Amino acid sequence: MTATTRDVSVVIATYNRTEALRGLLLELADQTVERGRYEVIVVDDGSKEDARPKLAGLEAKLDLQVLRQENAGAAVARQRGAEAARGKLLVFLDDDMRVERDFVEAHLAEHRVDETADAHGQLARRVVLGRLRAETKIESMPLFERFYARMLDRLAHEAAAGHELTGSQLYTGNVSLPRELFFAAGGFDATLRLIEDVDLGVRLAKAGATFGLSHRAASVHGSDHVSMERWLERSRKDGVYTTRVARKHPGSADASPWRHLGKVNLLSRPVLALSVALPGVAGAIGALAIRTAQTADKIGLSRLAIHGTVLVYGIQYYRGVREETGGPADVVREYRAFRRGLRNLEASAAREGLLAMIRADHQALLASQEKYGGRAASGRRLAVDAVQNIGFQTMIGVRVMRAMRDSEVPLGAKFVSRILRHAYGSDVHWDAEFAPGVVLVHGFGLAISPAAKIGPGCILFQGVTLGLGRDPDSGATGGPTLEPGVQVGVGSVIVGPVTIGARTKVMANCTVVRSVPADSVVEAAVPNVRTRPARG
Repeated sequence: MTATTRDVSVVIATYNRTEALRGLLLELADQTVERGRYEVIVVDDGSKEDARPKLAGLEAKLDLQVLRQENAGAAVARQRGAEAARGKLLVFLDDDMRVERDFVEAHLAEHRVDETADAHGQLARRVVLGRLRAETKIESMPLFERFYARMLDRLAHEAAAGHELTGSQLYTGNVSLPRELFFAAGGFDATLRLIEDVDLGVRLAKAGATFGLSHRAASVHGSDHVSMERWLERSRKDGVYTTRVARKHPGSADASPWRHLGKVNLLSRPVLALSVALPGVAGAIGALAIRTAQTADKIGLSRLAIHGTVLVYGIQYYRGVREETGGPADVVREYRAFRRGLRNLEASAAREGLLAMIRADHQALLASQEKYGGRAASGRRLAVDAVQNIGFQTMIGVRVMRAMRDSEVPLGAKFVSRILRHAYGSDVHWDAEFAPGVVLVHGFGLAISPAAKIGPGCILFQGVTLGLGRDPDSGATGGPTLEPGVQVGVGSVIVGPVTIGARTKVMANCTVVRSVPADSVVEAAVPNVRTRPARG
């Protein structure tokens, strides 16, 4: 690392929050990462009072630059900070945040996986959202701040549950990404006063970025917003600017303002549709709804109050969408375009998922051939094995059948099932779950029940049955689960809700009705061989 570079640059755009900013900078000065590895760049976006004099002296505590510009919006301020940054990793942080001592270290740790990837020639494309937590005094904050806290909590719970984050969920209050990736995606759009984070997120996704959420790299959000009127206006502008962002990315369902309609409850949808069709009437309903929510909050019905606030945000948002879109005909046209884009996106994702599964199966096939066949098969092409290897052909058929089932084309799934039955003598149900990287040796005579689950790296020989059945001890019914790396030999039968532990080998002609621990060998009884009587 040269004297002019850093590992991390923390970029903070600020506007009229000097006191809160000073507290944040003192926390950033007390980090577990040594001072020479990171810098902090503050861009004052035309605050009424110049922030520089009030921040004087902090340069002695941390590597700090304070820049000032005429008021141009957060996007311009953050872009200027990124351009002045010397760090390989950019961390964008809002000026009303509070952070722990390991904040910078936590963001660095999230990107070390990409350092490993670079060693193999892959471009680092990881974007990490730091968890945003509300202040402990959240209950005393305005309703709309509690609404935002609820939305952030929901996002964190979805990420924890394994839901893949998308570019439209990017926020710039606490996020880190490689500087190279930021500029490759084009940085912030200076023409956007709002929703510039969503626009950047969509472009990052197009550049191949992946998105994750870190609980360790969290920050505490303390807001000084108190005006309900300003929040209502901001909600309307969110709809306006989201529509502008959508126009920048035609065909991208993730950028469309209509993407939210499928996520709200059924009772809210008519009201949101009214916001688009008759924005004036919806505005009056929204004004009544927010007063009702505030009253409910005062008498202790906080949950009802939050639900009312969510509805009001949706009303204002779609009023803004209508304002920016134009007349009713324009609304119908753009909504139909969104639906077409969504169908195309789903079809594309299904195709990519199918191909990824087949590629994983082929790699597993090559690995098994090298290990057990005694031949170097690493150079074999997928297309060649799709023609010459019967087991791989069967696996491709299983993948196509499952893809049709997942795409809600049941007749197509059943048709492929019949092809497998007549062509290969295998009865594989479309509901059976096959993880990526499964090998079928020969592929003939399989009987796989709808409740069967086959893990990655499993190898099934011909004549294997994974059937529905009843547990002889508990009486429960179900199908077998094969953990990763299980091998099932020729003619073996596994029945019922049993689990075959990882890396277990079930030898030929076994019947298994109870679970087996990992790393086991299951053998059938040795045949009794005796001398055949002589014939007279």
